[in-house]
Amino acid sequence: MREHIELIRKKIEHLHRMKVYLDYSLAQTLPLMPISDWQALTPEQHETLAAFRVRFSDFQEQLGKTMRAIAREEEQQTEPFSVVLIYMAKLGILDTVEQWKLIRELRNAVNHEYEENTDRLSEFFQELTKATPALFVWLGRIVVFCESTYS
Repeated sequence: MREHIELIRKKIEHLHRMKVYLDYSLAQTLPLMPISDWQALTPEQHETLAAFRVRFSDFQEQLGKTMRAIAREEEQQTEPFSVVLIYMAKLGILDTVEQWKLIRELRNAVNHEYEENTDRLSEFFQELTKATPALFVWLGRIVVFCESTYS
């Protein structure tokens, strides 16, 4: 059991490192919002958006893996993932399961429709920038839960 808690600790440390880069990408992306003319963006600005998209996606993915690890440690069911989400909401880590799912759908949409429809893409990026603080809040709540439960 102790080594599983160590795994959770390492996942949280990794998320903290990822947060620094996502926060940086968010700060670089916000001045570009809203994007009205994709053709006017410089290659550096496209790179900024691509980095933000990838970092957002990776951060949410790792956050989900950490939540699953916590559920496993707490001897909760971990399949399907919606059970993990319900448990995280019960713990107060997530505000609602629906919020996680909406952000996940947004993340999937921007990854699959990247550069296909610029109007939709603009909306997706605006929504990603608005959703990023929620990811950071959830990480903070995970840290609080783990510190109070496993320390």
